[in-house]
Amino acid sequence: MKKGAYIKRKHLRNFFLFLIVLIVINMLASNVHTRIDLTSDKQFTLSSPTKRLLKNLDGTVRIKVFLKGKFPSGFRHLSESVQELLEEFRRYGGHHITYEFVNPLVGLPDSTQMKVRDSLTAMGIMPYNVKAQQNISQGVSVQLIFPGALVDYNGHELPVNLLQPQPGLDPLQTLNHSEALLEYDFIYAIQQLSMKEPPAVAYMLGNGEPLTPEIYDALSILQQNYRLDTVNLVTRPYISSQYDAIVFLKPQIPFTDSEKLKIDQYVMHGGKILWAFSPVNASMDSLQKQSSFLAYDKGLNLNDLLFNYGVRINPDLVQDLQCFSIPITVGSMGNRPQIERLPWPFDPLLMPEQDNPVTKNMDVVLSQFPSSIDTTAATGIRKSILLATSPYSRTIGTPFKVSLESEKIKPDPTLFIQPHIPIAVLLQGTFPSIFRDRLNDEMLAKIQMQFHHPYKNQSGKTRMIVVSDGNMFTNAVSPQDGPLEMGMDPYTRQVFANREFFENCLTYLTDTTGIIQARNKDFKLRLLDKNKIEQQKTTWQVLGFLIPIAFVLLFAIIFQFIRQRKFAE
Repeated sequence: MKKGAYIKRKHLRNFFLFLIVLIVINMLASNVHTRIDLTSDKQFTLSSPTKRLLKNLDGTVRIKVFLKGKFPSGFRHLSESVQELLEEFRRYGGHHITYEFVNPLVGLPDSTQMKVRDSLTAMGIMPYNVKAQQNISQGVSVQLIFPGALVDYNGHELPVNLLQPQPGLDPLQTLNHSEALLEYDFIYAIQQLSMKEPPAVAYMLGNGEPLTPEIYDALSILQQNYRLDTVNLVTRPYISSQYDAIVFLKPQIPFTDSEKLKIDQYVMHGGKILWAFSPVNASMDSLQKQSSFLAYDKGLNLNDLLFNYGVRINPDLVQDLQCFSIPITVGSMGNRPQIERLPWPFDPLLMPEQDNPVTKNMDVVLSQFPSSIDTTAATGIRKSILLATSPYSRTIGTPFKVSLESEKIKPDPTLFIQPHIPIAVLLQGTFPSIFRDRLNDEMLAKIQMQFHHPYKNQSGKTRMIVVSDGNMFTNAVSPQDGPLEMGMDPYTRQVFANREFFENCLTYLTDTTGIIQARNKDFKLRLLDKNKIEQQKTTWQVLGFLIPIAFVLLFAIIFQFIRQRKFAE
């Protein structure tokens, strides 16, 4: 009897102990939230700068995602990825992050649908026609979707395009590319809206830099995202360190030593520069007036300055077999010219470096008459190539006669044996002054009076980007439509990644939060094969139905067998 009472008390004690442990676990689960990302590509892990930005939000971010409905598997996966990302955002942003998925066209009459479509398009959210195939027997249907979102913060809105199409990529690769950029696209929009004051950027003038319609898109980007100012290097006594970055775009006139001193001291005091210039005088405008022209060195007098910073832009022209095609008159039919699009090796399609956040997951960039860049030995400066040619390229020294007639002959591949010629280079580190040990006391005193700060011969940590093609960040101008988007061909309206590269360069130079690191994500869409689904659907349905039943029956048989043996003993 005593033994039975002891066993009863023991079971009761174990029960209450188990109950207490269960309550403690439940309380911990309610108050302590944690997740472990076991995916190989860390798909559900946010970058540290993203987490910091979300935790420090002051207001509420409202996100409206236009991806609700029955979509093909790829877009359904994209929609699920967006929801998972926004849930992760809410983990760190708390009540400051709200979101909803909507179908902007559902339940609306045709006339209203057209207005909604025009309104979303005007905001920058482009519609797409997609083919939806439920199964092979039912055929294909076409539906209009808006793979985008609107991010609202304190009454201000920014669009986010969730689909990032790239020429040459199939639909699955496009979705993969788009999914990898989701975190960056959303957090960039949130940062732009929540920023109390945008960075200050100066567009430099005084050395022949254009202020014409060909830089309309570049100035639009600068005006929309930054506090834009124009600075004349000739008339300004110095470049203020209050500018987070300055931009030199396509200068034509040589730089004097006094101008280089202003640039040098701006860098020494932590300034950041985006250089984009062609050292060779060559442009397609010359070929519109005549069938040939002489390309020659402009003599911009920047070699010593840039060499001191770690690069040398050579006065040559780069040709690449991976190039754009331009319309060339190859003959005539009657009184009408016969025009064909022929490869133009002077317009290389540059390959972005996939290991750098500036160019990660980016499409090719169109260039026109670029020159080659060599990196030089410079202590304390790290060089990273951002854009380079294909394995089949070469350089041509100048002066050189550029002729349309020569391009009617197919290029000889055996001549294109210089692979991966750098066209854009990122420089980071501590930069030495080019004027070190060259200034006497009188000049040092004059600098302090003119610049309102003493001369420095070494910078702190800073960065600059050097691009050896001034045309890369210009835009074509259509007689009918005016200035086009940067990187858009005026004839085919094909768009390359020039605009994205320009925006990423500016973001990398001016951003102090490091959110551009979110561009480093790289993972795969794991989509099911529709044909295999149709062929093996019945088999897997039967297995899915029978296997659980078989496990239950097996468990019952084993349990009954053990029970019989126990009682038999």
